[in-house]
Order: sequence, then C-alpha cells, then structure tokens
Amino acid sequence: MSLHEHVVAEMQRFITDHSDCSVISPGALAVVAYDKFNAGVVDPHIQWGCIEGYKGIARKLLVRRFDDGGEENAAYAGQGELFSGHLQERYPIPRPKGEEPQYKLRALLTAEERAWNVRQLRKSADARLLHADALEAEGMAQATAA
Repeated sequence: MSLHEHVVAEMQRFITDHSDCSVISPGALAVVAYDKFNAGVVDPHIQWGCIEGYKGIARKLLVRRFDDGGEENAAYAGQGELFSGHLQERYPIPRPKGEEPQYKLRALLTAEERAWNVRQLRKSADARLLHADALEAEGMAQATAA
C-alpha cells in the first residue's frame, strides 16, 4: 500500500467509524490523518503544509463519496451518472465562497439545506439536458446538411 493509499484508508476509516458525526469536513479529516501519522514535534510551518496537503486529499475523497458526480457515490453506484434509487448518507451544505465543503448526515439536514441540495441537483440535471439537446441538435443538423 502506498503512502497516499494509507492516508486515504485512514480517512475512510474515520468516516466509517464516525458515521454518526453530523458534519464531516476536509479540515477535520486532515487533522485526523496528521495526528495519526505525526511521530513527534514538528515545526509549525511543516505542520501547516502537511495539514493543507491532507485537506486536498480529503476534499477529493469526500467529493468522490458524497457529491452528485462522485464516482463512489452510492446514489449513482454501478450506473454511471444515473440515479440508483438510493439516497446518499451525507449531502453538502451551503457555504460561503472560498470556504471548504462540509458534508452533513441526510437525517440532520435542515429544510433549507435540503432545498438547497434539491436546487443544486436540478441545476446540474438541467445543464446536462441542455448539453444533450445541443449535441443532438448538432448531429441532426450535420445529418441534414450531408
């Protein structure tokens, strides 16, 4: 197992072991990984750099697992980008621009957070439909011109 895989496995273990935790963020996973692998006293600059690097790994992990386009998202598993009929265990919650994403347990979403996710899913679906329509129209135009 590579070092990267070891770090990701530790983060995934934390998510699984803390499935009842209401909100999980990249920052929290980064600190967990840092604390797990830190063997002693580290210069604060190095510590900051490590945690920032771990945050990047955690963001990718959380996106794959909980965003609507995530390749490990249970709602779309095994069907590419088609909805599988299963809701995700966590959903992103609204955040100010520039702040890190946070993923909240579905059962704890407020009405506003749930409505925000519904809007985001519909916006994504609408954009995909427009893209599909444009691609189809282009193909029809090419076929007609030929």
